[in-house]
Amino acid sequence: MANLKDCPKFETFDQYYTPKEAWEKINHLIPKDKVVWEAFMLNSNQSKSIKNLKEMKVNVIGNTEWDFFKETPDHDLVVSNPPFSNPLKTLCLKRLVHNDKPFIIIMNSMNLFSVYFNDIFKDTREHLQVIYPKGKIHFEKLMEDGTTELKKKTSFYCVYVAYKMKLPNDNLYLD
Repeated sequence: MANLKDCPKFETFDQYYTPKEAWEKINHLIPKDKVVWEAFMLNSNQSKSIKNLKEMKVNVIGNTEWDFFKETPDHDLVVSNPPFSNPLKTLCLKRLVHNDKPFIIIMNSMNLFSVYFNDIFKDTREHLQVIYPKGKIHFEKLMEDGTTELKKKTSFYCVYVAYKMKLPNDNLYLD
């Protein structure tokens, strides 16, 4: 058994970006006739998520200057990768539920077992679905020179958490 809090190698670092292949895995689940907000872009100047989603024919909006806690653009659903660190992650989840719009977000799978996750979704569990990718999702790390580099040694597994998406159960396990 591992106690991740006691291991210095498991530091949380929010300067990772979602590569196109992570979005391609769920492209078939993202409605193309809806306005999608890539909501967690504040100061993420190296992110290619909006460009990548547009290339996949998603009608996506987002801006690196929009603060998720202050802005609410006109949108139908959120598709994004929120910060991994707490308490910011918890605040993001609470606001997503408060906004009560459908979403698909990427999260470390261990979040599903946390007290805060269960408390946040306690009254809305019937709207939750988990999409299980095959293998690990890897991320692009912001390097000191300002570029990004895809890191293939992710130490944890991620899932896609869907809310009010009403996805068919046979779409919850990705091949």
